[in-house]
Amino acid sequence: MTRRRWQLVVAAGGVAIFALSFVGGWLIHDREVLGEGYRSAQVVLSAWRGPAIPVLTLSVIAALLVGAWALAATWRPDLPSWPLPWGAVVVLGLMLATAVPISQDGHASRVDLTAGPLLGLGAVAAAVMVAAAIAVEPPRRRMLAAAGAAALVLLAGGAGGRWIGLQASEGTGRHWSEGAYTRAATADEPAETLTIGDGTFTIAGRWSGTWESSGWTVSLDNDPACPEARGTYHAHGEGADGLRFVKVVDTCRDGARAADLETGTWERDG
Repeated sequence: MTRRRWQLVVAAGGVAIFALSFVGGWLIHDREVLGEGYRSAQVVLSAWRGPAIPVLTLSVIAALLVGAWALAATWRPDLPSWPLPWGAVVVLGLMLATAVPISQDGHASRVDLTAGPLLGLGAVAAAVMVAAAIAVEPPRRRMLAAAGAAALVLLAGGAGGRWIGLQASEGTGRHWSEGAYTRAATADEPAETLTIGDGTFTIAGRWSGTWESSGWTVSLDNDPACPEARGTYHAHGEGADGLRFVKVVDTCRDGARAADLETGTWERDG
């Protein structure tokens, strides 16, 4: 193989990765929705959608740039060749970082991100680009070791960044904050204000006690109106700052507290 042919191999690998990046099949996004009934959904993503951004997207962009440089170098022999192996290492490192499976366990759902078939194909193309780039510009041992270390850093950093991004985007499921919420009057219930404090709650003098939460699940306990009845609810976000309660179990006053909480939407004051 001549130098020019190796450059064309690098260019072909970059163009192939970019062309395939718009096709679904790079990442598989599985979501299990928990709570009232079990549901699951699976979405197959391209390199430009949702959790594929930014790590896989950067890998695709780098592949295109490296391929373009290699193609330009076939016309301009005076162009330096050192960007080819380093760029190909970036492509491969980020591609492998995307292949690492990650997940997020929430109180309402579980999300798993795993590699799709095109990601495996893309990683093979990236590895071919690295080999061809090394053939174009054979590095010294020290440079080869540095490139390997860079690939490992990209792999670890990219995988860790993806995990952090997934945790941040999915959130904790908690939709409330300390303060006052007011519910408008209905035919069955008067207008009332729910005040959430530091581990406590009060509702218009009718109900009060301790407030504990884990994600979207809220537990009410030690209410003088029904000291032996512990209530558990799912607190859903409603609109910009509202809350809507869905009872899991609450026997307080034969369901009177549950009827109060589940009636209408509690809007944040102020």
